[in-house]
Amino acid sequence: MNKFLLALLGLALALVPCAHAAGSGKLTVTWLDLAVHGLAVVVETPGAKVLLIDTGGTRAAKPGGEPDYNAGRDAIAPFLTARGYTEIAGISVSHPHGDHYGGASWLLENWKVRSFVDNGYRGRGQTDGYLKVRTTAQQTAGVYLLNQAAAAQSAELRNAAQKEGGNYRAVVAGDVLDWDPALTVEVLSPPAEFLGTTTDPAKISEHGLLNQNSIVLRVQHGKNVFLFPGDCYGGGFEGHLKAKVAPERLKTTVLTAPHHGFNPGTNFPKMVQAEIVVASCLPDYPSNANTPNPRSPGTRAHKVFGALGANVYVTAWHGNVQVVSDGETVKATIQRESEPWPEPNDALPAPAPAKK
Repeated sequence: MNKFLLALLGLALALVPCAHAAGSGKLTVTWLDLAVHGLAVVVETPGAKVLLIDTGGTRAAKPGGEPDYNAGRDAIAPFLTARGYTEIAGISVSHPHGDHYGGASWLLENWKVRSFVDNGYRGRGQTDGYLKVRTTAQQTAGVYLLNQAAAAQSAELRNAAQKEGGNYRAVVAGDVLDWDPALTVEVLSPPAEFLGTTTDPAKISEHGLLNQNSIVLRVQHGKNVFLFPGDCYGGGFEGHLKAKVAPERLKTTVLTAPHHGFNPGTNFPKMVQAEIVVASCLPDYPSNANTPNPRSPGTRAHKVFGALGANVYVTAWHGNVQVVSDGETVKATIQRESEPWPEPNDALPAPAPAKK
């Protein structure tokens, strides 16, 4: 084989995603660029396990238009397969909104999932759609393993499939997750009594109630701290962290922007002092009752956290965003370069002076 061919082969191998090296001692976290609004984070542990924090959203097919989309099937599974994984050690769903759990059902039905974690919330705002996902996760062997057992040709294979079932767990502040010996994974929120449940319903929407009770995960690898706050925002959430978590434990190396960047919070950005912030979002969103112009959460995250010195990455601009920790330092890699999406008011020309 000539040197030129060897060089081409080496380049090809370098471009093919490979499985996370067992025993590498590194933590690799990837925020996936999704075709629809949502959040899906792939966590590859130093011991070569793979876990998911949220599973993105879905989109129904439109006649003569866009095809259906499922983040579990169309984004997460291809990424995991390309990395050489055949099972998922765990899925953590921050809260029961479709843009965070949308891909979970497909994954539970088609992949071996060892564990499933959520906050156990059953109150106001909870939906039948999400309760079905939780019920699937609670099954002794999981849908995937039941399907495999049904297809098994022998009693031995069937029994093996059933014995390999995963487990469901509801977690709240103070709980610890066993992901990898090299990682310390703690739940900072919600509290066991949940936030906002005694508030006058007229003062907090069902949507806001579920958001502020997102699971907040603190993952520490050596000196590096990764914080995953789901869609948490608001005074109640900030007050809980301030009262229950020592300030130095909130200092963050890498942060998932809360609520996709829509609501960074009033005090939260200064509380965490993140070095790297990743926002998972689309370039812009339609206006709503509070904002007459299209909204860009990526731009908001860039302005708020960038002003405090953070390096901000946005999946809409940069594609997949990957951060690798060796326990001492972190290195961020992006899929593509793109200019920040301008806020509507920035893009509008200055009004012409009034004629006299």
